[in-house]
Amino acid sequence: MSYKVNDIRDQFPPFKNNKKEFIYMDNACTTLRPQSVIESITDYYNYHPSCHNRALHTFGKQTTEKFSEARSKISKFVNAKSANEIIFTKNTTEAINIIAKGINWQSGDCILTTDMEHNSNLLPWQFLAKEKEVNHLQFDVDVYEGSVDLSGFEKILKENKVKLVSFFHTSNVSGITLPVRKLTEIAKKYGAIVLVDCAQAMITHKVDVQDLGADFIAFSMHKSFGPSGFGILYGKSEQLELLTPMIFGGETVVDAYYDSCTFSEIPFRFEAGLQNYSGAIGSSAAIDFIEDLGQENIKAHLLELNTLLTDALAGEDRVKIIGPKDPALRPSILNFTIENLDMAEVSVILDKSHRIMVRSGVHCCHAWYHKQELKPTLRVSLSVYNTVEEIKTFIKAITPIIRFY
Repeated sequence: MSYKVNDIRDQFPPFKNNKKEFIYMDNACTTLRPQSVIESITDYYNYHPSCHNRALHTFGKQTTEKFSEARSKISKFVNAKSANEIIFTKNTTEAINIIAKGINWQSGDCILTTDMEHNSNLLPWQFLAKEKEVNHLQFDVDVYEGSVDLSGFEKILKENKVKLVSFFHTSNVSGITLPVRKLTEIAKKYGAIVLVDCAQAMITHKVDVQDLGADFIAFSMHKSFGPSGFGILYGKSEQLELLTPMIFGGETVVDAYYDSCTFSEIPFRFEAGLQNYSGAIGSSAAIDFIEDLGQENIKAHLLELNTLLTDALAGEDRVKIIGPKDPALRPSILNFTIENLDMAEVSVILDKSHRIMVRSGVHCCHAWYHKQELKPTLRVSLSVYNTVEEIKTFIKAITPIIRFY
């Protein structure tokens, strides 16, 4: 398809509704939402604001139908065998916690993650290790080469009782993508369960759960043009059957007595209480938007922008890029630091001077930053509506800061 950025930008209300022009490049945190997603959310409140399943009236039936359609849409998007393998959550964080709380851990079990996980894929295991007699181990990622020592990874599995391996698909810090299928194959060789954090992957990668072979994947829709407060946990049916729900209440059971209950079928036993119906419906519209553009087209556009950005910054002596030199290995992200400058101050200067919105900080990856003895960095994260002109404006704004501050 022909990638017409201006036509795409016309679909995003913030570009029309703000009197002052702005450049939004904090997409690894949250993307903007197209009009189609916003309308699908408000349609729920305007036309059938009711709960699902319990209500047999007209609004209830409409909500049940739309809710079910969203589950089917998401199931097809990740190529699950069944829509019942899709559990609706608040976000990736909750999805990972469902796994952490739901597995029947035994003394001596180990959890294995990379050394640069987002806090959402670090803290659940950290606290689990304190609560249970289990160990949390890490394997290293070479962020500058964008690679993993597969033999070292396998050695850890050989020497330890690893019950679960959990790792990111695509990094929110550097933009690199791990060899997910290979890591999964090795982990499975030693009988480990595999969970993949796909929060950063869904726009630029075709995540096919059957091809990857993972037992679980988790992602959030707010990073993929969808609503805030809506996430997805995919799990193989046989693995979901083994989990104990994290929260109990309405919809999780089909019957209850004062001293016992009968759980609902999967996925409903994991979805306690009234659900985020507008979130599910809005997520369905977001997936339509992604599929209409095509993930390969999106990735190609981001790489074009990132190449321009990288070429401009890589030659600056004071700039250190957090990740591989080749933007093809991190197409959506350029994260960097400038020698002797506070990157929080730089982000404020960019916002105040040019309305350029980027993210400074350690990007919810505190432990890895401490390990690297790395100060907060400045992350530029790109999306479908960013333009060559915006990149040129950013370069024009950041260059004097690099050279003269």
